[in-house]
Amino acid sequence: MISRLSVLFVMLLMATSAIAGIKKKKTPVKLLSAYTRSIPDAEQSNPPMQGTFIVIVWNYDTYPETMFWRGQNGWLTCNIEKAHRVVKKKVTTYTTEEMMIDQVRKGDTLMITPLTGGRYPIPAEISQKAKNTLFYKTGGNNKWLSFSVSPISKK
Repeated sequence: MISRLSVLFVMLLMATSAIAGIKKKKTPVKLLSAYTRSIPDAEQSNPPMQGTFIVIVWNYDTYPETMFWRGQNGWLTCNIEKAHRVVKKKVTTYTTEEMMIDQVRKGDTLMITPLTGGRYPIPAEISQKAKNTLFYKTGGNNKWLSFSVSPISKK
């Protein structure tokens, strides 16, 4: 009886040490915020913005070579800006600054904004059923990677 209990105790210790040794895998793209809002004419850009704003943390060692948004309205190229968190009266917003895509570094907070007006065909390897998903390629990688964006709030 004692030897069975000691074997059970040793097995329990091994199991807990194995679980404790598992490190949580860091995700390559972490969603901080996603929302849609109407864009007043005074804030429009050329090409025009769609009204979807996605704030992420970039955790890849290499910068994104290209980024597209597959929303409800097709396949749109994206504007990428560095985002800075601003908290006022317990409300979080983000200010942005322009940057070149090759300046993106691991750990950067980015504001991704889909742009309308372009005519980009959806690559054959992208499912027509994919919605609300960021697609991107990183330096030295020809394969499309994806990140599903959910939930998307309205502001």
